[in-house]
Amino acid sequence: KMKTGIVLGLVASLVASTYAFSPIAPLLAARAGSGICRVKPSVRSSRKIFPVMALPPVDTPAPTFDLPSDSGSNVSLQSLAGKWTVVYFYPKAFTQGCTCQAENYQNDAADFRGTGCEIVGISTDPVEKLKEFKEKYGLTFPLLSDKEGKVAEAYGSAIKVPFIGTFANRKTFIIDPQGTLRESYDSVDPKMDSIVVFAKLKELQNPK
Repeated sequence: KMKTGIVLGLVASLVASTYAFSPIAPLLAARAGSGICRVKPSVRSSRKIFPVMALPPVDTPAPTFDLPSDSGSNVSLQSLAGKWTVVYFYPKAFTQGCTCQAENYQNDAADFRGTGCEIVGISTDPVEKLKEFKEKYGLTFPLLSDKEGKVAEAYGSAIKVPFIGTFANRKTFIIDPQGTLRESYDSVDPKMDSIVVFAKLKELQNPK
């Protein structure tokens, strides 16, 4: 249990501050100073601890999935066809970074839905834990259980720890209504992720 806790702590604390000079810097600054969640920046990287997995190429069909959700029914990529979809992988429910990320996506959920986009969170947590997590934080988007980490692996988002198991690394993807992967985020800051992804989503939906 102690080893598991250490590994999950390392995985869940991955925070990258790479958007300081972005056009959405004012929004990021506002979020950074908000009380929605507080995550201390970390210089640690999973790249130094675990093998790096390649992400699926952008502008190719997104890897399919069909996973049980917190509601008890399955959610598949096919069932999301015709909609823009944000799929974000996170290590473990109720940890600091994952809670922060989920709260921020919930805070911005109406904005995403206003553009016709669905949000889907995926981790290796069991369905029962996802139900508790969703209820406690009032989340209105589906959380899927990738218990064996197969979908996380297909998205280059799996961390395999010998003798402990497979966990989802924090990575985010934007998929268009045709099921094509349009953008991927390898280094994800849980506090800023939803703002950065929403800005990119609008850019993809309204190309110049």
